[in-house]
Amino acid sequence: MKRAVRVFVIIMCVLSIWCAPVMANVVAVAAGIAPCVEEVMEAYAEAGGEKMEFVKEACGPLANKIAMGAPYDMFLASEPRWPKWLEAKGMLVDVHAFAIGQLVMWRFSSEAPCESDIKKSKIAVPNPDITAYGNLAKQYLDEAGLWDKMMAEKRIILVGNAPQAVVAAKGSAAEIAFIPLSMAIKAGGNYTPLSGMTVDQVGGLTVRANEEVRKFWIFCRSERSFPIWTKWGFLSPDNMK
Repeated sequence: MKRAVRVFVIIMCVLSIWCAPVMANVVAVAAGIAPCVEEVMEAYAEAGGEKMEFVKEACGPLANKIAMGAPYDMFLASEPRWPKWLEAKGMLVDVHAFAIGQLVMWRFSSEAPCESDIKKSKIAVPNPDITAYGNLAKQYLDEAGLWDKMMAEKRIILVGNAPQAVVAAKGSAAEIAFIPLSMAIKAGGNYTPLSGMTVDQVGGLTVRANEEVRKFWIFCRSERSFPIWTKWGFLSPDNMK
């Protein structure tokens, strides 16, 4: 029965890829960094470039869709794992880090959460198996000796991606969410950065990328776009060397 369900899910995923209208200049974007990327796209268009379309989802599902032939021209991920996986398959080229993201604790209130709050709260965490910031949150909680304990106590609410963690913390499912700083800036509320919890944001071009998409990829890593990345809480890769 479980095998039949898995086969059905795979078939539906393939159909969704091949039956969707084919568009040009499509960028696959990790959900947690989508608000910033959208602003970078607007700046590119204002500078005379063509309009970019984008789809947003967790890194893992996007990478798997690209591997199955999804009509995406570029992949902007919130971690190195999935772009490197596609690069090894020959499905992503010109792979580079374009920014460095920071993990924060966030809640929708007038006061920022502190680390002691974790021990008495329910927290929303993006799925660590498919998202960068969920993986980083698990690492942080593992190092604090809390992950297994909180999972056993059912105080960790696993969700699909960072926007879903925000929804959980805005509602009654959780008090605190572990999300990227860029998402916290978008959501309002208050947040506390977690020292040392950073991850490279890595992207690249698929083999179908045209010249316009290549120009946009250069723009994403240029001085013209970095004020936008900084505004959304990202660090420069050069600053970390």
